[in-house]
Amino acid sequence: MPPSSEMAALSLSSSSRYADRISPLPDNMLDEREIRSCFSLNPKVTYTRYNHVTSKYMKTNQWIRLGLFALATTIALPAVAQRKRAAKGKTSKVIVTQPQSGNYRIDGMAPANANGKWVYLYLSNGHGAVDSVQVAKGKFTLERAVASDGLLAHLIIPKAYNLSFIPEEGVIKADLSASGATGTPLNSILAQKAKEREAIEADARGRLMTIRGDKTLSDEAKGAAMEQVSNEYYAKIKPLAEADLKEHPNDAIGLIALQNLLGMEGITLSSAEALLQQAGERLRADDGITKMVARLRSLETTQPGRQFVDFAGVNDSNKPVRLSDYAGKGHYVLVDFWASWCGPCRRAIGHLKKVRDTYSDKGLIILGTVVWDEMADHLKAMKDLEITWPQIFNQSEATDLYGISGIPQILLIDPAGKIIARDLHGEDINKFLDKALQDNGGKL
Repeated sequence: MPPSSEMAALSLSSSSRYADRISPLPDNMLDEREIRSCFSLNPKVTYTRYNHVTSKYMKTNQWIRLGLFALATTIALPAVAQRKRAAKGKTSKVIVTQPQSGNYRIDGMAPANANGKWVYLYLSNGHGAVDSVQVAKGKFTLERAVASDGLLAHLIIPKAYNLSFIPEEGVIKADLSASGATGTPLNSILAQKAKEREAIEADARGRLMTIRGDKTLSDEAKGAAMEQVSNEYYAKIKPLAEADLKEHPNDAIGLIALQNLLGMEGITLSSAEALLQQAGERLRADDGITKMVARLRSLETTQPGRQFVDFAGVNDSNKPVRLSDYAGKGHYVLVDFWASWCGPCRRAIGHLKKVRDTYSDKGLIILGTVVWDEMADHLKAMKDLEITWPQIFNQSEATDLYGISGIPQILLIDPAGKIIARDLHGEDINKFLDKALQDNGGKL
């Protein structure tokens, strides 16, 4: 992929990444933030530079929910053999050259505009491109050991094409302009499931587009309407995913189902653990599943009512700083997890400035926590956006500790260090602060 429109979360996406042999990366190769946005299995990023237009209307976890199941509809197509010209009077035969035992071979096809470009192979472990091949005359070929590539893999031409498939022994025909995989047993089953669910996804996608384009609706009304669409979508998808996990407890189809179930609204740690009991050993050991469960565990320990979890970083002068330098020191602290490249994060700054002007003289501290970013980009954004409140630069530990899968994430901590609220946006921030003022004699 990466998703190129605001409908990225419902566009057919995938999940994974990385190299025992790899060509030099082209100038337009994905950077790490863009890589995250490609993979619906990776819960790291909800809002990216690609999907921020629509996501501003939606809550953080809605794009995760919509994006996760999209994986089930993106795979590759296995091998259709090359035909030799038939001799006159003889019947032509389809010739298929099989890969070595234990291997799979990708017989790839690509549109004309992909000629000369590199196709990168990513695995689901999230560590980088593991192989690459150049497209020539609309074709490319890769052969690899099934055992080395896990349950799912993905062929990507950066900023152009993304095709997911199941590494399964045999020949896989990978048409980068297609959306499904056939030819080997599991790829064929998954392709059929994707086809059966196209109508559900098309309906949800169309409704979301209609809502987004409705100029009579406020942003708040659009958000509510989109949330309703996503709830209805997952009400239809959930029983299908549950059936898939039951039928395929230890293969890639079950993995996709489990990831979808773990990404649904209202999932708790206890319900996640119950799902893991239904899954086979390979699924339970999958790195993506492990991270999703770890996120739920972190989320549970940082819910409202719990004490804040401390973390360290550096400030804009590259000096050491900790959350505990601000939180639990006798004032309310509004913590904004954000990044310079995140469109919704930047838009949220305008309201945070109003919050600063209204509540700072009453004792409120606003603290930015910069995640998944580069310091130079962050400093430029600070200047461009005229941000005046202190910052903690922390690449990923902070989001891991708080189970954060999408930004902006704004939470409020009380003077004693207890978390009061998470997932705050817009006027909700003011409502919590106004109540705190009433409860504390006009002081924060």
